[in-house]
This record gives sequence, C-alpha cells and structure tokens, in this order.
Amino acid sequence: MPVCQIEEYADSQQARAELIPWLVATDTEYLNAETWQKRLAHWWDDNPFAAKVTLRGWILRYDGNIVGFMGLIPTCYAVCGQATPAFIASTWRVDENHRNASISMLVKLRNLAKTTLIADTTPTPQVRALLQRSGWISLPNIQRRFVPLGIFQKLTLRRRWPTLPPGKRVTRDPGDVQNITAQCMSSASIEKWITPDYLQWFASSPKRRHEFVGVIDDAGCLSSYLFLTSKPIRGIPAWMEIDHFTTATSFDELHALVGELVRCPSLLGSKRLLSLAAFPGDSAWNEAPVVHQRTEHVPHFFAIPEALKLIPKRTVLAEGDWGI
Repeated sequence: MPVCQIEEYADSQQARAELIPWLVATDTEYLNAETWQKRLAHWWDDNPFAAKVTLRGWILRYDGNIVGFMGLIPTCYAVCGQATPAFIASTWRVDENHRNASISMLVKLRNLAKTTLIADTTPTPQVRALLQRSGWISLPNIQRRFVPLGIFQKLTLRRRWPTLPPGKRVTRDPGDVQNITAQCMSSASIEKWITPDYLQWFASSPKRRHEFVGVIDDAGCLSSYLFLTSKPIRGIPAWMEIDHFTTATSFDELHALVGELVRCPSLLGSKRLLSLAAFPGDSAWNEAPVVHQRTEHVPHFFAIPEALKLIPKRTVLAEGDWGI
C-alpha cells in the first residue's frame, strides 16, 4: 500500500504547472490559477532575497500525487545590524485524507528553525497550536491608534503634527529611493532588513495593494517610510498602517510624515481616518496626537534560534506572508 512521502520542492515551471492546480483546488480564498502564478513569481522570481537561499519548501506525495505543500519564501533580517538570511513560512496545506502525514512537514520546519529565523503571520488556528507547542514566539496583540484626516483632524484635536525638516520631501514611488540611511532602525535588535529593492518588491505584491509613502532628500536617500493599505473602519473609508520605519534619532520625522497625510489626505486619495499600529515595546506612536486606541489580536509567530532569543525583536504588521 502506498505511503506519504515528503520531498523538497524543486521549483521550476514544470513543478509550478503541477503545484498550481492543487493550490487552486485547496484554496479557501478561492484564488485562481493566474493569481497563484503571480504569487509564486513574486515569492521566488522577483524577490530580491531569493538568491541568498535555495530552499523553497516541501511537497507531500501519495502514490505520486501532491497531497500536501508548505512553501518557504526567502527573506532577510537584521540581527544586531548584520544582514541574516531567513524564511517566511506560507501555505501549509495537507489533504484531509492525509492530515496525519503533515507531522513530517512540522518536523522539517522544526529542524530548520533550530538554525534559521522563520516568520509565519497567517497560520490557521490548527497551525497556531502546533507552532506554540514547538516553542515559536507568539506576538498576539497590537495597539492600534486612530488619526482623523483632513478637516476632521482640525475638528477633533488641538495638538498639531510636526512638519518635515528642510531638504526633505515626500515620495509615493519606492523607485525614487536610491539608497537608505541605514538598513535597520537599531543595531541591537532583530528586525526586517530594508533595501530599495525590498521596498519596490513589497509595494508590487499581487495579493494586496500596499501604498508606499517615504521621506527622501534631494539625492534620493530614504530616512523614513510608511506602508499603508486600504481598510474601512466601521464603514468609514480609512488607511491602515502596516509598516513604519525611520533612521532618525527620534520619531519626529515619522510623525511629520503622518502629518503630511493628515494635512493633505489627497496624497493617497481622500479618506477620513488613518490607523497606526504598534506591537508591545514599540514606542513609535506613544506621543502621537491620536483620538482613540484599542488592542487588536493578530496571529504573528516567529521561530528564533536559541542563540538569538535574548536579542529584542522589533515587529511590524507587514512581516511574514502578510499581504504577499
């Protein structure tokens, strides 16, 4: 009688031609084949970090047919200021008739996590339980703060947002970024490694539209940015901040960037609200002039090798496969 066999996924056009129909058939979001073709190309062809590692995930087969898949998307983290290859876990699926065989994929993931940073920010409830039992770090809450835009700001707040310093300007195009003042905010933490290529790659995601707003100087050197996505708040047209970054010594420039959106919401298309997000330990928005805040739950999980667990982790919403 055949048994399930796990093998490393060897990416090629032929392999994708076999994998994509299975992904479409098992997709609870009902993404079509064209969308999956674009997603895999985004993960592995266009990804600026793809050349740093070769592993792309694992396939589970039964009698020669695909019955399970776990994808790995190459990424890069700053670890104490040094670029470190890492992975994003995505699309862990196993046919219901072979659910018990999925443990072989978990074993592969556990072994990889002993030496490599891994992010999983869209796990199902069942996968969350497995990750927790495997010692992954869970960051389940964010503090979301709400900012009125345009005329609504004037009606509700007395405090003003700061303005950008001379010599700095706003850009909506990540292609304007020629270089970055620094690739990470802190040389004493674990956080995303930021490059101009990464910004263009994330902005071009086929899964969700990500709006980039950055601060650059006349030479195109980036010092701060926001990524936003459209998400109504109780029916009110709004922007949701999913990533914030600054190389300045304070958060003043980041606040000034928000101020540009507050005073001129048409920069991104008129909406009435902006929500800002921060994980515990992130003080970026503590002094921001907001009108309301609340705690929200998110499913962010990270595997951090034992040797790195004492290093603080700076987290934003747009990590892992969230939005890609």
